[in-house]
Amino acid sequence: MKRIVVEEESTSVFVLNEESVKETIEIASSSQVEQSKVVDPIILGKILYLSGPFQRAAYKPLQFLVDGKSVKGTIQRVEDDLLWIDADDEVTKLEIGKIDDVLWRGQSFETE
Repeated sequence: MKRIVVEEESTSVFVLNEESVKETIEIASSSQVEQSKVVDPIILGKILYLSGPFQRAAYKPLQFLVDGKSVKGTIQRVEDDLLWIDADDEVTKLEIGKIDDVLWRGQSFETE
């Protein structure tokens, strides 16, 4: 029994509509641009890990280094680029982009 296998090559050509290719770029003046730092993925990973229920109980208190100052407390919740911590019976809101490091027992916390 003989089999003949024919391979076909696609010759389809797609033409993009020029209107869909054009992009509008808006340039904001420097006064309109908010001066916030970009969130460090390593810091975000540490915070997301430490915000789990078990980790909240096991790793406390934590220290957050923000602009050269240390804020001590436990994570309450994480929302977008904001972190709420319970520091001295007071809930404090921190921007994750401004956090330089997360410490536990005086050492930089490592997730691995």
